[in-house]
Amino acid sequence: MKNLILYISMIFCVLSCTEAIEKPKDILPEDKMSAIIADFAINEQSYSIGTTINTQNATRFILKKYNVTGKLFTDSYKYYMTKPETMRDILNDAQKIVLSKDPKAEGFINKKMKENSGDYPTQAK
Repeated sequence: MKNLILYISMIFCVLSCTEAIEKPKDILPEDKMSAIIADFAINEQSYSIGTTINTQNATRFILKKYNVTGKLFTDSYKYYMTKPETMRDILNDAQKIVLSKDPKAEGFINKKMKENSGDYPTQAK
């Protein structure tokens, strides 16, 4: 019985030390992720202005601007999503980038934050 508990404890320790997603071989640095996410956010706002925008072309343009493949961005994004504190920092930096490009956006962001001030994580607001 003691051996069974010992084995179960060892398995638990080994499994708890592994990451949910293995760190990709090539991963985007946090600052580049923030810049790309900021551009995606700005691009998303353009949909409300004009409905004829081709979203696939816009996404390709942003990724090409940063010389990044879709797979690299997706793999990096998935990895950072398993690191909530790191992802929060990335998203906060992206928000600062958006505000630096359009200072008037701060009022809109604050309004949305108040509207969604429930028990949501920062990323969901």
